[in-house]
Amino acid sequence: WRLRQSFLARCPSCMANLVRHMCDFTCNPKQSNFMKVIATEEVDPKDDGANEATTVAPKEYITQIDIHITGQYMNGTFESCNQVSVPSTGQLALDMMCGEWGASRCSASKWFFYMGDAEGNPFVPFQISYIAHGSPNETVDGFLPLDPRIVPCYEKLDKNTPACSCVDCERSCPKPPPAPAPPQPFVIYNLDGYAVVMFVVFVVCSGLFLIGACFCHSSNSSGSSGAKLLVDGGDTLPSDLRSHVGRRLAGGLSNSGDLGTDREDSPLQSKRSSATWDGEQELRPHPSGPEGGELDDNESGYFELLGAKTEVALEHFFTVWGTTCAKHPWLVLLGGLVFIVTMGMGIHFLRVTTNPVELWASPYSRSRVEREYFDSNFEPFYRIEQIIIKAENMSNVMHNTSNGVIEFGPVFNRQFLLDVFDLQQQIKKIVAPAGGNSNETIALKDICFAPLSSDLTGPVKTEDCVVQSLWGYFSDDLDTFDEEEEDPQGFEVNYLDKLVRCFGNYYHPDCLAPYGGPIDPAIALGGIPQPKTADEKPKYTEASAVILTFLVRNYHDKQKLRSALAWETEYVAFMKNWTRANMSIAFTSERSIEDELARESQSDVSTILVS
Repeated sequence: WRLRQSFLARCPSCMANLVRHMCDFTCNPKQSNFMKVIATEEVDPKDDGANEATTVAPKEYITQIDIHITGQYMNGTFESCNQVSVPSTGQLALDMMCGEWGASRCSASKWFFYMGDAEGNPFVPFQISYIAHGSPNETVDGFLPLDPRIVPCYEKLDKNTPACSCVDCERSCPKPPPAPAPPQPFVIYNLDGYAVVMFVVFVVCSGLFLIGACFCHSSNSSGSSGAKLLVDGGDTLPSDLRSHVGRRLAGGLSNSGDLGTDREDSPLQSKRSSATWDGEQELRPHPSGPEGGELDDNESGYFELLGAKTEVALEHFFTVWGTTCAKHPWLVLLGGLVFIVTMGMGIHFLRVTTNPVELWASPYSRSRVEREYFDSNFEPFYRIEQIIIKAENMSNVMHNTSNGVIEFGPVFNRQFLLDVFDLQQQIKKIVAPAGGNSNETIALKDICFAPLSSDLTGPVKTEDCVVQSLWGYFSDDLDTFDEEEEDPQGFEVNYLDKLVRCFGNYYHPDCLAPYGGPIDPAIALGGIPQPKTADEKPKYTEASAVILTFLVRNYHDKQKLRSALAWETEYVAFMKNWTRANMSIAFTSERSIEDELARESQSDVSTILVS
């Protein structure tokens, strides 16, 4: 009892739930209703060191019992205890109280089985077999089940005892505010409201236009100076019109010799003779006639006159300009060359900005000022080299466990993970020349972020570098990855079970990476399905991508970044040439954005120079 208390006392509800059934089968006056003695053993008191001179009858001891208990109690007790942690070890309490299954594969039945297993649990005095009943009224072999009261971990045990903390009971954590309801769409009679409004506007505007076109049409009166003269081919012209027609014909014949040809003396002349219908012909006085000028002025508007004057002015200007350039060609070419060279001298002072911070953040913005202060006093955050890998043409992995079949995404395929490990190891071996006249090389260990290394531990080794990868759960060791065993129920336990356990508690000592810290599955995996509710846990087993993240030291002094930049150059070149048939790979480095900006800027400079 004391041992259990040392693990579970930090969650009062859990501890009280577990102890109740122990007290009941030990001291309950009605224990014969739910407890059955299966086996006993007689022990001679002499074997216990009793005085041989005295005659004492042998004592009978219980060696095996059955406890009839409700499944509701077993499940409720398990739910109240399965998240209780032991901070001193970095593990969950059930990692040490559920035998070989650990917290990741433990269940209510497995936990109670282990608590009563005299053979596998050295702290059990005799065999206790828990027989679960479906309901409190269900009898098995004439026994009614024990059904103690259950207090959930998020409720107070009593008015003087608080509920379990958020660390040990997720449901005790403060609830986030509910997400706001999505905005309702704008509808009119179950139709898209915006479409209905635009349709009404279109109909109204179209109607107004048609009404204006039909009822507000204006036409020239027959008495105006620009009236049409319709001449019937079979009638005799009046005498006052004959003079107009004569002048029209005379003017036309004197210029073109063609009765149907008009002469335009001005760009404002826009109306010409044209044939009409039913043998009628529209005739108008020629501009050269005595009434032509007055007729054109009356018919021409302000903008037509302005356009004509502008055309004449432009024609005159370009005529003079062209004539001058034609008379002095060498002077014009020399002057143009001098002007272009003079205007282009500013390119000597051009500085191409490739730093995204300088490019997209104002030097006086609050974020820029605070970042500069932080970087100059504490150094910038580390540089990130990241690779995102998806599986191609691979099916999901089905793993049969004692808790049922678990379906894993294709990225958990054994061969796929081995290829990921091969890529990870090759990246660790990348070396880059130091530059200059030196023959030294730069490796990952020379630039990586290694938080647990110090002068006392000696030079930084590659395994000291922070690498966020699934292989950290296996200490980057193939032998650990290939370990397989069989659990008490006959199911195979392999690398998939190790992943499930580490997803549940990545601070477990067996799950720490070689650098000495944890591997967060939210960083080592990608494409994780989004939880539907705030209480739902992420389903890491359904991830669709594996992510490798290498952390590199960063400095505010750019001169200290030369080694990192050189290594990143080799890393980018290596990744461009690395392929696998079963993988789809995307990668990035800290210098990727600046490299792309520099490439685009250089191409723009050449374009500007050519222009």
